[in-house]
Amino acid sequence: MDPESPSQIPTAEPLRKPLPFSPQWVATYAPEMPCIPATAVALEHLPGAPRISIVVIFYRMRRQAMKTLQSLTAGYQRGVDPADYEVIAVENESQEMLDPAEVEALGPQFRYVARREVEPTPVHSINYGASLARANMIAVMIDGARMLSPGVVSWTLAAQRISQDVVIAVPGYHLGEKLQQEAMLAGYDETVEQALLEGIHWPGDGYRLFEISCLSGTSAGGVFKPIGESNFVAVSRALWSRLGGFDPRFNETGGGQVNLDFYKRACETPGTLPVLLAGEGSFHQFHGGITTGQKGEIRRGIMAAHFAQYAAIRGGPYRPPDKRPFLLGAFPDCTMKTMEQAARNARAALGEQL
Repeated sequence: MDPESPSQIPTAEPLRKPLPFSPQWVATYAPEMPCIPATAVALEHLPGAPRISIVVIFYRMRRQAMKTLQSLTAGYQRGVDPADYEVIAVENESQEMLDPAEVEALGPQFRYVARREVEPTPVHSINYGASLARANMIAVMIDGARMLSPGVVSWTLAAQRISQDVVIAVPGYHLGEKLQQEAMLAGYDETVEQALLEGIHWPGDGYRLFEISCLSGTSAGGVFKPIGESNFVAVSRALWSRLGGFDPRFNETGGGQVNLDFYKRACETPGTLPVLLAGEGSFHQFHGGITTGQKGEIRRGIMAAHFAQYAAIRGGPYRPPDKRPFLLGAFPDCTMKTMEQAARNARAALGEQL
């Protein structure tokens, strides 16, 4: 997640030779503009089931996990009731486990499942969580350390009315002024991050997360250029089955590039309609993750293994889907800073002098 690439992510470290099979980031969308076919049919809801099942994966991140789950409560998400959605919290066994009672006390829509995993990948837990889903749409949050903005669930439900073929995603952000793999080199840690959250009185107004964040590497261009992945990606149950869920061959640490792979396959499936919830976001908390919490050569070695595995499975390096998405939602005023950042990054990717 958030793969390293000099063409995609500004870095404070000296420029190095690109890693083999580094992702091939694209600077522009394909020229074809999206349209909603006259024959589009809204997603049908299953009787007695919620309208969306959200599968969230956790491993050794208790503090961050509870903040993420709090951002999924009906008191935080706007315009929805607990009956509209379910949250399936799947935790891979570690020495830092969540309290199941504490999770399920967040609301009747929360379910907690603990699993023992023998491989260092969340893929099996994702597919298992999806097998428990009751709704006709399944959303995956592969990294349980990413909090959501308050309109993600309601806008996702709105997107279901556009077409049964939507692929819904939100852009990614890192808490802090810099990408966390860079910020940690200057002392950024959980204590600094907590002070930032207290400074905006989170969770009072979840949209204020934009004030203390920057765009993640795979969302560097925001709405202006193709994103590489999303930590909230939602598809119909039918499309999930057609894709076979997350590919279990991605068994590298953290799943390697499996999240990018699923998003790409979903968007590039003929007939699908990518939808980007442009005024929403997922916000990465610092937790010493596989790609955001490691330094120097250790991080490069991890990324090299991820890139190599993707190339071995798919026959070449990752390239984001360039199908232009529909933009759905509204922009709160506090997104102006990150919108400006996105525009600058997108223009720089085109080679413009700023």
